[in-house]
Amino acid sequence: MEIYALRIRNFYDLRARWDRRFFRLTSISLMSIGAGLPLAAGLSYGGKPVVLAAPGVTVSMLAALRAFYQWDQLWVMHRSTEITIHDAYTSWKREDDDFARSRDPAAGDLRVQAAVQFMDELLAVRKNESQAFFEMLLNAASIRG
Repeated sequence: MEIYALRIRNFYDLRARWDRRFFRLTSISLMSIGAGLPLAAGLSYGGKPVVLAAPGVTVSMLAALRAFYQWDQLWVMHRSTEITIHDAYTSWKREDDDFARSRDPAAGDLRVQAAVQFMDELLAVRKNESQAFFEMLLNAASIRG
């Protein structure tokens, strides 16, 4: 159970980091290319239509990818899920350690009960994240459709 909790926490951490990277990369690229287009348009040189078309297509593609994947929203959602899982894990781990050290005869049963409650909480967090993801996806599709 502990391995499962750590694995899904790490999964959401990794996803959040990649979402952040894609969001920042596309944002910086859009700003940089967009800032250079007016300069390129104002100069006189051979092959100007092709030179202007390439960054224009790149900007369009990057903007479309950002709109489709919504990396900014995914970043927030995955980081929030990772934090929630981490909080649940640390609370359960602290409680589990207390029960493990306890001399109370009921500690074993309480420890099992806490573990079941922790697994239920993990599943609820994942279910909520999944629902939020698909709602976001459907809302984005309805706006574009």
